Amino acid sequence: MTRNSLTSPTRELTPTDGRRLRWTQHRAERRAAFVDAGVRAIDLYGAVASAEQIAEEAGVSRTVLYRYFRDRDDLRQAIAENAVQQVLDGVMPKLQLTPQSTPHEIIHAAISVIVRWLDEHPNLYYFLRNRTDASSLESVEKTLADTVAALLKLVMVYFGMSSGVAEPHAHGIVGFVEASGGWWLQHRTMSREAFTEIVSTGVWHMLEGSARDAGIQLGYDEALPVGAPTLGTVEV
Repeated sequence: MTRNSLTSPTRELTPTDGRRLRWTQHRAERRAAFVDAGVRAIDLYGAVASAEQIAEEAGVSRTVLYRYFRDRDDLRQAIAENAVQQVLDGVMPKLQLTPQSTPHEIIHAAISVIVRWLDEHPNLYYFLRNRTDASSLESVEKTLADTVAALLKLVMVYFGMSSGVAEPHAHGIVGFVEASGGWWLQHRTMSREAFTEIVSTGVWHMLEGSARDAGIQLGYDEALPVGAPTLGTVEV
């Protein structure tokens, strides 16, 4: 019997391993703190906030900041991912369906989160939209659109629409919300509350029309049909 055929005992964690794990955790925490500082700097200084401004917001030098990022694109990518995750963390829980939910409640709750984020973080929105130096930022924004569209697609499939037809409709709704939000940020001709209601109604008309084409009648303020799935339990 060779040595390699013997079962090796579980290796105990050495002091060196422990230090390495603590350093890895420390580095991840520092990087996350610098990303948060980047978000704050963009909120303060605009979409073109510099590394120096981000470092100042973080309370470190530019040199220290870049010890935690490969380069400028890596820093901006991490900030973009953070911004998108903010929106997803707010929107996803609002898109859960129960038999007691009404379309009005679900749509308005989700749109309210998006519009509030746009209102409070316009510079982050422009940071995502006006990217010219890192094509990878586009994939981050695409992740947001694809995730929300996938959930909308599931809703429409539940309403009886075929998957192939539901997908472009879902992406169209996402595009409508994004384009409307960009217009509102630029013009602000109405209050946040009024704009939220207008966009919610527009999304409803798209969904209701799709459901009607599938032979399903829905009321804006009526509970969903009994048996509506909870999206968190259904594969998208």
